[in-house]
Amino acid sequence: MAIVWIIYFQVFYIQYKRNNRPYLVIHHAQNENPDALCLLVNMGKETVHVQCVQVVIFTRAGEERVMTVTEYRRVGADDRSIHQILRQGPLSPGGYLVLGSFRNIVLGRRSEDDEAGHLFEDITDIELRAAFIHGPSWSPVGVRRHFVLEHSGQGARVFPRNIYSEQLTRRKDRSEVRQWVESELRPEREGSDESENSDQTQ
Repeated sequence: MAIVWIIYFQVFYIQYKRNNRPYLVIHHAQNENPDALCLLVNMGKETVHVQCVQVVIFTRAGEERVMTVTEYRRVGADDRSIHQILRQGPLSPGGYLVLGSFRNIVLGRRSEDDEAGHLFEDITDIELRAAFIHGPSWSPVGVRRHFVLEHSGQGARVFPRNIYSEQLTRRKDRSEVRQWVESELRPEREGSDESENSDQTQ
């Protein structure tokens, strides 16, 4: 009987962890169109707080650049959907943030310039990534997805490397995700937790 109860509680615990695990999806609508919207969707059962959304750009020349994904305008006191503008803030279960189109994400305001097409043609790969706080976790966790840009005489097309959004929720991933946030916020003290020698509690 004891063995049955142990098995039962183990199954219950595994199911509980699975149900409370954060799961975000980086979704590119309308297939390969670079002007279609890209969404960050919360498929988990709990609200998460998005701390930052970044794009890593890889060019034909072998350059690699990291940029913040945000709207290029000032936030006013009358703005009612600040998290949609900043790409930050609470994200409820089933909710989503509109990150913009790939062209807007990569080029920002330059996407409206005449020479923006030439700039876009130099890009070969894109990595979209987001760091967020999930209630039960003391450390930021993350999600990322890789895309490939193909350029031809008929224009640019965007393809995902695979069908999955990589979930960076394990202990070994925490250091990498923390570095994303620290590169964004540039805190005075850096460290893997509040009580480390950097002492972020002060």
